[in-house]
Amino acid sequence: MKIKKIAIDPGHGGRDPGVVSGNHREKDINLKLAAELFTQLLNTNYDPLLLREGDLNLNLSCRVQKAADWEADLFISLHHNGHNNKSARGTETYHFPSSKIGQQAAKLIQQELTALLSSPDRGIKSNDRFYVLRHTPMPAVLLEPLFVTNKLDQNILLRENYYSRVSLSLIKALNQLNVIL
Repeated sequence: MKIKKIAIDPGHGGRDPGVVSGNHREKDINLKLAAELFTQLLNTNYDPLLLREGDLNLNLSCRVQKAADWEADLFISLHHNGHNNKSARGTETYHFPSSKIGQQAAKLIQQELTALLSSPDRGIKSNDRFYVLRHTPMPAVLLEPLFVTNKLDQNILLRENYYSRVSLSLIKALNQLNVIL
């Protein structure tokens, strides 16, 4: 199986801002990253689907159903972390426990993102509680590249090339995944 059709899920949206720290709202950051990833995937051999195209309320079951109806090969849920402890920082990537392809994708994505961002490696984590990992019929990963609540991570996030560099790293990981498959 080769990964070609990528469903991109920008986490949160509408009434759900996700993590908020100062002027930074996770839903906006996730959407910007998703839009950049979508654009860059269009310029490759991949076929992307952006599940949320604006600041919309879109429930989790609808996101999963849209990806399933479209017959996506991989579901990527984009998030940015937050914590009450302002020193918490780093990158983590989640996959569903029984998904071998999801686990491989998470490993490659985590390697690429931690190298790119020079951020602490919080690890690849198996999780069966996240709705989008549990209910997608295709392999799925959920990314948390940085902490919106950490000043060092905010500085990385504010760089003008953050979104394009992260998107290129994700595509590099997808290319590596397709070599393995």
